[in-house]
Amino acid sequence: MTTPRDTYVPRLDVLAFFIILASFLVRYWFVASGQLNLVQDEAQYWDWIRRPQLSYYSKGPLIAWIISLWTWVFGNTELGVRFGSILGMTGIQAALYVGVSRVWREYRLAVFVLFAAATMPLLNGLGILATTDCPLILCWTVAFFALAAATRHEPDRAVSNWPFVILGACMAVGILAKYMMLAFLALGLVYAVILHCRGQLPERFWVRFALAGIIGSAVGLAPIVLWNMDNGWVAYKHVAKLTSGVGGSDWLPDRVGPFFEMLGAQIGLLAPWWFWFIVAATPGAVRKAWVGPVGRFDANYRRDLLTALFFWPLWGAITLKALFSKVEANWTAAAFATGAILAGMAFKAWWDAPGRKTRGRAILAGAAVFMTLAVFVSPLLPLPDSMNITLRLKGWGDLGRKVDGIIATEFDDPSRVFAMSDNYGFTSELAFYLEGQPFTYCAWTENRRMNQYDLWPVPGGDKLGWDAVMVRKRFQKHPVADLKKMFEYVSDPIFYRSSFNGGQGRKFTIIVCKGFTGYWPRHAGKF
Repeated sequence: MTTPRDTYVPRLDVLAFFIILASFLVRYWFVASGQLNLVQDEAQYWDWIRRPQLSYYSKGPLIAWIISLWTWVFGNTELGVRFGSILGMTGIQAALYVGVSRVWREYRLAVFVLFAAATMPLLNGLGILATTDCPLILCWTVAFFALAAATRHEPDRAVSNWPFVILGACMAVGILAKYMMLAFLALGLVYAVILHCRGQLPERFWVRFALAGIIGSAVGLAPIVLWNMDNGWVAYKHVAKLTSGVGGSDWLPDRVGPFFEMLGAQIGLLAPWWFWFIVAATPGAVRKAWVGPVGRFDANYRRDLLTALFFWPLWGAITLKALFSKVEANWTAAAFATGAILAGMAFKAWWDAPGRKTRGRAILAGAAVFMTLAVFVSPLLPLPDSMNITLRLKGWGDLGRKVDGIIATEFDDPSRVFAMSDNYGFTSELAFYLEGQPFTYCAWTENRRMNQYDLWPVPGGDKLGWDAVMVRKRFQKHPVADLKKMFEYVSDPIFYRSSFNGGQGRKFTIIVCKGFTGYWPRHAGKF
């Protein structure tokens, strides 16, 4: 019988429970107390649930299903939209702890990994914002430990079919959340090939792995493919455009600055101290993975190979891509769970080092907790615009009230007024924060890319003669292309600086439009 890799004591489970509970309560307080308005993508995902479809322009349908469930419980509120992510991050933390402690049977390491995950800025952010990354990371983490269990090769333990069933289910659900889940299958294949070459795979692995990967991927892709067949394959054109690069110069000297911005953002999202621990853990893990296993089953070899392989190639490739094209900081999110494992490994080694003083341990752990709490209270701080990273998330509720006031006072018949923007995020924010949460529209009046609103019905003959309010980002004096063709009367821009909880919010340009002519600009081919 194989013995556990370190000693289990019940107090470790108790400690883990309180870490997970405390993290959940902080996130719940943050959302329930209204510390931030919805992010633009959150509002868009919420708007999706009012037009149920098999899939959507930029993502699969899972995020809409999650939001639909919890808005049914809490109503169309910020808490209703975000509760799935609050709960989902609890699931991610639990999966990390259970995976390390029960699959790897490293009980103390599991607590260090959990602590790292609970104090990692990006994971905390994804635990309050309703994004596709939270369900993706949950599926990725569970699949990670399912793969670890599926590749056991212990003399006294045969591998059952359950790890493969779980792996297939995670592939299906993860793809419904975000296409990035397909990268898991590629990394898993590389891991399995390495084990195969070293004679470390259990019997019947390849058949079961292939079935799990193929069936799981097929189930996840099925509704997405069916929807795309009816919509000109726009989702795949959109992903292809993002993958090939969009925005900014592609000349290498011009990309040096954006690369260091991306690298700095990544270090900040990991937290500088956890990034340092990840780097510290890497040489030992890579060395062990390179040297290879000792004996038929070397748990350290498998752990180090699997963890390093599922962090560095994905995180490094996306970060380095900033040298060649525009990338978003959250594209690396799938790697952060394994990043927490690497950080936890080095953190445990640092904690257990001979001569390590209690004071040093308390300072580091206390600083991590303090900085985490500081992130949650940062929206309350009166920071200048240049330093306020949450500014663009503030003022949407106030904008809704301002537009409601304009609709009530500037038009003869407020019931015949619709709201619109030239930006999909603004369109969705108006839909959420205007009184009655009406359907809103995104006008293709600028040289922009397609979005989900362009695939839905737009104003036509049914709204002939109606009036409208248009909202644009920042303060913009220049006229909007095609707007005078769309309406008989277009006002001068109204500049409005919103407020949030007594402080300043975003800047907006509001335009009053009267007499819709029935003309609505349409473009094609920009994904």
